[in-house]
Amino acid sequence: MEYWDVYDKNGKWKRKAIKKGTRLRRNEYHIISEGWILRDDNKFIIQRRSLNKKSFSGMWYCSAGGSVISGETPKEGMVREFKEELGIDISEEELRLKRIIVEKNTIFHIFLVRKNISLEEITLQEEEVMDATLATSDEIMQMVQRGSFIGLSYYEKFFKNVLNNRLK
Repeated sequence: MEYWDVYDKNGKWKRKAIKKGTRLRRNEYHIISEGWILRDDNKFIIQRRSLNKKSFSGMWYCSAGGSVISGETPKEGMVREFKEELGIDISEEELRLKRIIVEKNTIFHIFLVRKNISLEEITLQEEEVMDATLATSDEIMQMVQRGSFIGLSYYEKFFKNVLNNRLK
């Protein structure tokens, strides 16, 4: 059974853990780490969630992501998710925290990894991920508009910031 640590809105641990799936109370939050791998060709590795997933099944999503389990830091959770979902080793040093977003009862830690990984290097965790591909930020935004990519409010600013910093 997986457990999640419970935090306040500012990310301070409340010295409490709950079973995965337990409803959080008002003013309680858990952390989700989301990671984007950006290659030198300005393409992101994206994944398609398994049809077995309860939420957003069959939809495209960032490179990897998921809930941080009890006792993990957001970076440790991100490293674990990359390994579990895509079978790739990313070190904590390669992770760049780009933003933290608080929505509902969740604190999202959004990471960027700049690394040239080919699709051939990826081993999908079939229970979680059914496909992986490469896409530009424009292609991702088109997928969001078509409803095939999980649409989150931070994408446009995130892509602009990441790609503008690449040109400098």
